[in-house]
Amino acid sequence: LTPKQHPPNRPRQNMSVISDYFYKESASFPYLWQKRFFQLFEEDTGNYILYRVREGDGKPKGRIPIGKIMDVVPYTSKPTEQRFKILIPNRTYYMKAMSVDMRTRWDKAIRASIKKMEQGGSKQDGKALQQSVEQLGTVIAMQEVLTSVNNGMKFLDEVLSSKECFNEFAKHMGMNSYFDLAAYPALFEKLYRSIYSNAKFTVEVKLENTSSNDLAKEQFEKFLFIVEQRPLLPSLKAVDLEKKIGMAAKEVLKVTEKYQKEAVKINNDDITNGINLIIDFFEMLT
Repeated sequence: LTPKQHPPNRPRQNMSVISDYFYKESASFPYLWQKRFFQLFEEDTGNYILYRVREGDGKPKGRIPIGKIMDVVPYTSKPTEQRFKILIPNRTYYMKAMSVDMRTRWDKAIRASIKKMEQGGSKQDGKALQQSVEQLGTVIAMQEVLTSVNNGMKFLDEVLSSKECFNEFAKHMGMNSYFDLAAYPALFEKLYRSIYSNAKFTVEVKLENTSSNDLAKEQFEKFLFIVEQRPLLPSLKAVDLEKKIGMAAKEVLKVTEKYQKEAVKINNDDITNGINLIIDFFEMLT
């Protein structure tokens, strides 16, 4: 065989329907825009999107099955909007195109690929294709609620880690570090393990990669990152999720209100404001 010849039975290399560089928002704090190379493939075995750090990389960084995409929506209705969201069960991909035309082309390509699958043009496992519009709407709503809760807790993590006074206050309360003031990690980890599928996993953070004070914070945020990739239990209902979140929030408030009383005695505005932020956030969830 010459270098340009191929054996007759060798499979043809997959060709993408459309490909471009996008900016994709990272799934964990500090939520940076990262440039990634995206490709949409349509095959007999299924339609899907792959993304890599750069064109030509071997192993992709991620895969989005077209059959699981529930909707593709722009951030705003502005005619100049280049950002958009790809919604799948239990996750939202935040994207930014290089131009409005590019966003529009991909919107059309994804919708056309979804339509082909619905018409039987491709075979791919995915319960999303069999669910009703109402069911998909419920999944999206629950997903957005949990994303908001998680973003709020991550913000509170940053507040507690921002100033040394929280470490000093924690030691005053007989604790090891500032993150012991956060009553929500243990309660919401317990809640999430009960509502997500395949949530019985352990989280390891190497001490050499972080300080001892930040270890618990890093473990909790890594837990959130991992569990967000899991699907919600099929039996979970929106009304039940609301109740569960409300009950966990009330437990957080019981503990945090004790810290609030002690913070007032110390008369430190930074500590008082930080504790009040925690209380204000979880009162909204009750």
